[in-house]
Amino acid sequence: MTSIIIILLLVLNLGVLLHINHKIPKRDYVQEAMERDGDQQGNG
Repeated sequence: MTSIIIILLLVLNLGVLLHINHKIPKRDYVQEAMERDGDQQGNG
């Protein structure tokens, strides 16, 4: 009985984390990398 409760809590926790992850806006890694490269060239 205890293991069933633990499994249910783990599944619920995973669901909450995935739900939060979908609310976070997607990051544009290519754009960020290009901005970092531009910053490094300017500081040379």
